[in-house]
Amino acid sequence: MAKFIIREMLPEDEYYVSTCSHVSESAETDASAKKRLGVLRALIARGAVVKAALIGSAHVGFAHGIPIEASSWGPVGRDLMVIPCLYVSKRGTQLGIGRALVEAIERDARRLGRLGVTTTAFRDLPGAAWFMPATFFEHLGYRSIDERDRAVLLWKAFSDQAETPRFLKPSYAFTPIESKVVVDLFWNDFCQTSGIEAQRVREVCAEFGNRIVLNEHCTDQRDVLLAHEVERAIYVNGREIGWGYEAPKEGIREAIEQALGTA
Repeated sequence: MAKFIIREMLPEDEYYVSTCSHVSESAETDASAKKRLGVLRALIARGAVVKAALIGSAHVGFAHGIPIEASSWGPVGRDLMVIPCLYVSKRGTQLGIGRALVEAIERDARRLGRLGVTTTAFRDLPGAAWFMPATFFEHLGYRSIDERDRAVLLWKAFSDQAETPRFLKPSYAFTPIESKVVVDLFWNDFCQTSGIEAQRVREVCAEFGNRIVLNEHCTDQRDVLLAHEVERAIYVNGREIGWGYEAPKEGIREAIEQALGTA
């Protein structure tokens, strides 16, 4: 069986982690990764931990532990560590790397005085059963708190003093502007796909000039996230659009053209 190591992110791990393993994939990915690395460094200064997994010199996975008070994605709570993302490559599966990454974050959470760890995982996610599967965390002793569609909020409390976290409760309300199409963009640079999506929205909106009002809500700022409790979304005149992955420019463009009545 191949031997692996788990370590705190070092400079030589930063590119792999900041691209979410999409190394040398595209200029768009690299540009997003530079911004994401800045967010990761700022989070580390606030008590976050970032782990890399390697077999020899080859990267095979990573995971993050983020103080819940700084999490761009929720949930809502306090004194907990959030695992927003855990990834293990095909080469690293069946070796116990995922478990080792989670256990490393749990140890640091205890060391830092956190009262538990929480995560949002998924059941039967179409086309991505490998991404944050709820059954994996349940096997590690995490307990389901709430479920919303395929998303499952789980946690492992270290203390009776730990308070149960909750899902975000979206409270977005559309404010129309006469003779304009209003685009409300909720995004963050912590998530690579969200950062890429946000840049695409900006570029498409710029094509329409002053016919568009673009309102940006950056949820890397916790107060912005909690103002609406929407972590990521695109609304065009109050109608949400989305594809389950980074919004394609042609889809964004079509939604705006329909709102303008020019499609």
